[in-house]
Amino acid sequence: MNDNFDESILKDEKEFKKRFRRIERPAFVDKVVKSNKNRITIMLDPDVIQHFKGEAERLHIGYQTLINQTLRDIINGPKSSDPIEKLLKDKKALKRLKRELEAV
Repeated sequence: MNDNFDESILKDEKEFKKRFRRIERPAFVDKVVKSNKNRITIMLDPDVIQHFKGEAERLHIGYQTLINQTLRDIINGPKSSDPIEKLLKDKKALKRLKRELEAV
């Protein structure tokens, strides 16, 4: 492949259009752009990222989607600050507690 660019092609629009064609954006890009989500940059600890990536792989969803769902659950979750109430609603924690108690 020749790396030399022929600048004379830039002078003639017709020749330029013959050589270079415009590539349209795929439809899925428009869906992402039109969604009501905002792109941000956030710094997370590596173990937190690994946790969400592992859970996301197990659940067959994207890890960023899982992070978003977890944050939404926290926002929309019970307003009770009672840790016992939170524990009673956490099935994973209850199963773990049961295993720990059975091991004693």
